[in-house]
Amino acid sequence: MSSASTAAANANNGKNQTINLEDLPLTQLQKIKAQLEEELNGLTGAFSQMKQAQAAFRECKGCIDALTPESLDKTIMIPLTNSLYVPGKLSNIENVVVD
Repeated sequence: MSSASTAAANANNGKNQTINLEDLPLTQLQKIKAQLEEELNGLTGAFSQMKQAQAAFRECKGCIDALTPESLDKTIMIPLTNSLYVPGKLSNIENVVVD
């Protein structure tokens, strides 16, 4: 029995069980394939979301790193919503809130 012809099943009492794929009916193999594809799609989506979050955090870090003592008391635009900004002044560059 080669590793290509077996699949690991859920652990049972701490012991792994192997299933010979050649012994499974086609319908069961199709169900397993569908489950694996669904899991892969979910993991791919989660990975994509993580990469987007990582990029957003890197962008935020770059903005924070750009703050210098010269930035104090300069007028900035503060977002209230995605499309509404109000003017404000930066009074502290050591403690900021990033959303």
